[in-house]
Amino acid sequence: MGRVAKNSKYFESLAISVAGGETIRDAAKEHGCSETHAYHISCSPEFKKRVNEVRAQTTARAVGKLTKASTEAIDTLLKLTGESNEPSIRLNASKAILASLGPISELAELRARLEELENQRERVRVVG
Repeated sequence: MGRVAKNSKYFESLAISVAGGETIRDAAKEHGCSETHAYHISCSPEFKKRVNEVRAQTTARAVGKLTKASTEAIDTLLKLTGESNEPSIRLNASKAILASLGPISELAELRARLEELENQRERVRVVG
């Protein structure tokens, strides 16, 4: 079943649509594919894997854009803390910076701890 499904001309377009949140029925209709054939394709492990890959790629792009936007937002907040701004503006910008610091620090710490655990697991796997 998988080989037939993956070789279908609808495989990729259906996977992209489903990864974007469309139902199989709506994706089939959008791409001119019979609903039965679309469901047949969607049952294959290759299709499910491709949907997950598309979602992961989309998420990675979104994270990249958010990272860029967050850097620009931080720059804006830092400018707002400057002496040329009213005290209330400076205070609010400072509060925003400090409020973000905790979660960001916690995330960095958790990532470091997770990386260390993964390294320990890998060393145990190599030795064991």
